[in-house]
Amino acid sequence: MMLEKVKIIENINLAPDVYSMTVAANITPHPGTFAMLYMDKGELLLPRPISICDAEGDNIKFVYQVVGRGTKLFTKKTKGDEIKILAPIGKGFYLGKDARTPQKKVALVGGGIGTPPLLLLAKKLKQQGTEVHVYLGFRENVFLVESFESVADSVFVATDNGSFGFHGNTIDLIKQQNQAYDEFLACGPKPMLNALKEFANVPCQLSMEERMACGLGTCVGCVLEVGGEYKRICTEGPVFYA
Repeated sequence: MMLEKVKIIENINLAPDVYSMTVAANITPHPGTFAMLYMDKGELLLPRPISICDAEGDNIKFVYQVVGRGTKLFTKKTKGDEIKILAPIGKGFYLGKDARTPQKKVALVGGGIGTPPLLLLAKKLKQQGTEVHVYLGFRENVFLVESFESVADSVFVATDNGSFGFHGNTIDLIKQQNQAYDEFLACGPKPMLNALKEFANVPCQLSMEERMACGLGTCVGCVLEVGGEYKRICTEGPVFYA
């Protein structure tokens, strides 16, 4: 993990309030890790945590949603601008390299802006010979579907209003497909993660999200109760077994 100033290669709009920013960064992220993105001095006091969507060579892609002043400022950055990032941060997804979880056939489950970090995960799992099936859920506007289709064995999409794919949520979509998996790996809103936890009868990894200030574990502002203990999402997560 290191703090470095990187140059923006691309910052484009994918869907309403959803943007994709690619930077040139000399890091090797593990699927499920994230970065703290810093704005120019004087604009914002605290950095913003953004999950790492993809990594190709020296290029790192972040897909983020505009939810406040900080992320709105990110959208103003253009090709050639510089930004400081601290990355990679956190413990990502366990990729099943021993008999505990062989992961011969897995399902990746993403909801909304929890979808992006699953793209790098899908690529890494396919590289090690895992059969990967992807379930994506959105309220209305979909994004990254074609990127997943170019990697995974199959991609299923659900929208709350039925404007694209299955009319409903991801858990109902999984039930409709009625396939058996060795493991579920998921990132998305808490109601979706809770529902998946209740549904799954196999190992299930969940990527959690909380408001963060430092991203280094010192402020203890992103704690989550896990198994009766409080864990810091930024350093002991964001990925935990359900």
